[in-house]
Amino acid sequence: MVKVKFWVAAMAALLVAACVHETSAPAPAPEAPRAAAEAPAAPQRVLLIGLDGLNPALLKDWPAPNLKALAARGVQAEAMYPVMPSLTFVNFYSLATGLYPEHHGMVTNYPFDPPAGKIFDPATGPQEEMWWQGEPIWITAEKQGPPTAIMFWLGSEVAHDGVRPTIWTPYQHTKPYQERVDEVLAWFDQPEAARPRFAALYFDRVDTAGHYTGPRSDKTREALAEVDGYVGQLVEGLKARGLLETTNIIIVSDHGMAWIEEAKVIEVGRFIDLSKLTVPQFTGKYGGSAQPFIQIYGEGEALEAAYEGLSTASEHIRVYRAGEMPAHYHMDHPTRGPDLLAVADPGWTMRTADVGGWSVPIPGMHGYDNLDPTMNATFIAAGPIFPEGVTTPAFENVNVYAMIACALGITPAPTDGDAAVVAKVTGGRCGAAGAD
Repeated sequence: MVKVKFWVAAMAALLVAACVHETSAPAPAPEAPRAAAEAPAAPQRVLLIGLDGLNPALLKDWPAPNLKALAARGVQAEAMYPVMPSLTFVNFYSLATGLYPEHHGMVTNYPFDPPAGKIFDPATGPQEEMWWQGEPIWITAEKQGPPTAIMFWLGSEVAHDGVRPTIWTPYQHTKPYQERVDEVLAWFDQPEAARPRFAALYFDRVDTAGHYTGPRSDKTREALAEVDGYVGQLVEGLKARGLLETTNIIIVSDHGMAWIEEAKVIEVGRFIDLSKLTVPQFTGKYGGSAQPFIQIYGEGEALEAAYEGLSTASEHIRVYRAGEMPAHYHMDHPTRGPDLLAVADPGWTMRTADVGGWSVPIPGMHGYDNLDPTMNATFIAAGPIFPEGVTTPAFENVNVYAMIACALGITPAPTDGDAAVVAKVTGGRCGAAGAD
C-alpha cells in the first residue's frame, strides 16, 4: 500500500506567545494516477457538489431521489470521515487539498496565527493567501492546463502564487440557488476550449436548517429535498448537453450534525484567563456561545491552570496538550496547532458567560470528534472513473483530491490521502500502481 502525506466575526489582532509544534513533512508527490480502464474518447470532466451538513444517515431515512439515483449508477460510501475539527471551513478545504489541518493550516473556521498575532477575519481572510496553505485541486489543474470554474468553495477566493481558477466569485450567501444552478450549467455552454474540465459549487441549506431547527427537524428534511432537486437539475442539464457520460459527478458533505440540549452546556469560563490566553472560539460577537470544542493558546501558569481546570470540569470534556491529541485529529500545525484542545462529548457544549453570545445553545451543532457517527459526511460519485452500484466502506475525505486528479488526468500534488483507498473507491481505475 502506498500512502502519501502530505463561524461570527473575529476580534482584532492579539499578540500572544504560543508554542511551535512539530509536524511531519510532506512526502514526495505520488505517482501519476492510472487512467480509467476504458476511458471515453472525449476528455473527462468533474463536477464537485458540496452539500453542507449532510449526514449519510439522512439519505437512508428521507426521500432524496436524485441523490439516490446517482448512487445507484455509481459509488456511495457508508460514510466519509471529516477531518478534525468537524467544521465547514476546515473540511471543505481538506476536500480541496487532500490535506489534514496540520498541513493546510485551517485548524478551525477562524484560526489564530500566533506569529502574525491575529485571528482569521471572515471579511478579509478569504482573500489572504497566508491562511490557505497547501494546493487546492483547482490550482493543480490550472497549472497543468485544464480550465476550472468554482462557485463559493472555501479557499477559492485567494490566488496561490498568482494562480486562480479560470472562473471564480466571492461568496454570496443570499445568491438564489436557482441562479447558482443556471450559472453553473451556462459554464458548460462555452466552446470546448473554454469549457471547464473541473467545476465546483456549494449549497449550505441542510447545514443551516440543522443548526437552527435540529438535525432531524421537518425543516432539515425540506432542505434535503430542496438541494436534491437542484442536484437533479444539474444532472439533467449535463445530459441535455451531451456531457453526462464523460462527467464524474461527485457529491460530498463536510460533516454531520448533533442534537444539542440546554441542560448539557458546561460553563468553563472560570478556568480560562482570557487576559493571558487566546481562545479563538471565545472571541467576537457570539464568542461566549456554546462550543463543541475550544482551542487555547498561551503559556505558563495560565495555560496550566486552564488544563487542570478543564480536566476536572466535567466527565464530558476531554483535554489534550499539544502533541498529545488522538492520532486521528491531525491538528498539530507547526504554528497554528493549539497549546490545549478541549473537546466535549457529542451533544455537550462548553461556554463562558463573560464574553457575550447566546445564552442557550442552538439545536444543532458540529465540531465534535470526527469519527463519531453524528459527524459522518456523505460521499456519492458516478462517472467514468467509478464503478456502478457499489457501496464502499467509510474512508477519510482527504482521499477525494486524488480521485479528481485521476479523472482530469493531471499529476497530483502531495496529499495525506491513501492510494489504496482511492483505488478501492474507483474500482482500480485510480490509485498508484501496485497499491494494495
